[in-house]
Amino acid sequence: MSIIDWILGLSLNYKLGAVVFFFTILAYSILFYLGRKWRRELEDKGITYWSAPKETRIQELMNDVWEPKKITFLYGLSYFANGFVRSTFSLWVPIFLLDEVGVSTGEASLFVGLMYISWSWKMFVWLLADIFPIKWGERYYKRKPWFLITGVLYLFGIVIMIISDIENAPVWTVLFPAVVSIITAGAFYDMAADSFAIDVTPPQYHARVIGGASTAGQSLGSAIATILPLWLLNIGGYKIVFTLAGITGLTSFLFIMIKEPDFVKERSLTKEAVAFTFTEFTVIVAVLIMFSRSFTVMKITAPLGGMFSFTVREILGADISLVSTLGLVATIAGLPGSWVGGNFSDKYGHKKAFILASIAFTITGFLWSTIKPGAVTWFIIVAMISAFFERFWTSTTFAIMADSTPLAMSSTVFQMYMSWSWIGNIPSSVMIGYLLGFGLRTTALVTSSLMIVPLLLGTLIQPFEAGKASDI
Repeated sequence: MSIIDWILGLSLNYKLGAVVFFFTILAYSILFYLGRKWRRELEDKGITYWSAPKETRIQELMNDVWEPKKITFLYGLSYFANGFVRSTFSLWVPIFLLDEVGVSTGEASLFVGLMYISWSWKMFVWLLADIFPIKWGERYYKRKPWFLITGVLYLFGIVIMIISDIENAPVWTVLFPAVVSIITAGAFYDMAADSFAIDVTPPQYHARVIGGASTAGQSLGSAIATILPLWLLNIGGYKIVFTLAGITGLTSFLFIMIKEPDFVKERSLTKEAVAFTFTEFTVIVAVLIMFSRSFTVMKITAPLGGMFSFTVREILGADISLVSTLGLVATIAGLPGSWVGGNFSDKYGHKKAFILASIAFTITGFLWSTIKPGAVTWFIIVAMISAFFERFWTSTTFAIMADSTPLAMSSTVFQMYMSWSWIGNIPSSVMIGYLLGFGLRTTALVTSSLMIVPLLLGTLIQPFEAGKASDI
């Protein structure tokens, strides 16, 4: 079989993933090439990033904008909607299509693969947002108009859900546009909230806001999405389940009341910004941390890792109700990990907390290799401990990603980090699928051992002139 035949034989999900992988690498390669070229030219002229001290620049940027309680609440709320919408559609759309509509497994897989396509090109959309601010009233904005666009997209999908008979209407001309509209709105909501939080959050709050509020909100939304639909199905069927998921996204309109920093040179796409960002060692290390993270034990042990249900079935041979119950228990156990991780990290240092959290999560990962088939009690204990330290670790990871994000092109760079995490799921899923053939014990041992990669990379992270943090 030739390489072309092998590629053509891949499922749609992997083909889409390969396209995203290629364009992400291409985009970063172009920015790296231009950055090196321009940096040499600027340094030959004696031009550095900015002449004012970094602390002064950050203070000027955030003056009269940083509102800790409001921003933390709204950012956590955005991730609550994120967790609720994604978990609702990921769990209940396949069941609806197979059991209620009666489509084939292949068609259901195609539907699910295509409905998340908008999450694949977030970095490229937000590159345009960083380049072209939108005029609103008397000034230009880079974030607030996108919250309005997000809300309108949610409304479009909600209206289709309400006025349509989704059980009997054509899947691809009615349900698909509604679902894609809501999920695309979710991608925009995620991008806009991340970018705004990165813009206005001081470095000393990165772990509590960027790491803690986001992971806690997402976990809570995901937990509710696993149990609430079971009750809603008896009241209004799948229509009310999917409509409610869309309604949670209307919280995006609340962001219209926020204060956004003025659009100044420091937040614009310039040759200096490209030159002194994409050529930095820390930015490259941050990319590698997010990519390598996809190959770790979180993939099989975290409810939001992507393959938790496979782990449950491997050990307990569980049906879908028990998978949901155990996923809920583990998700709730992870909530305090977000809070503890965020506070500990901001108090004692983001890199130090990341290293300690990586070690702790590695140890809990090895515990999964001790679980025997049918050992329900030990499974629940290990799953709860693991979920706590996974959320702790993730909050510290996001904190150092925020530290490594520049003031200019903050959205582009932060979404680039997240994109590398997403595309890492493609080869890691293949690897883990292969390892599961040897059993869970082997899979847990290998993926826990791979935690050494992001751990070692994390020790190399250092503050850089273009980045937000002066101390990591």
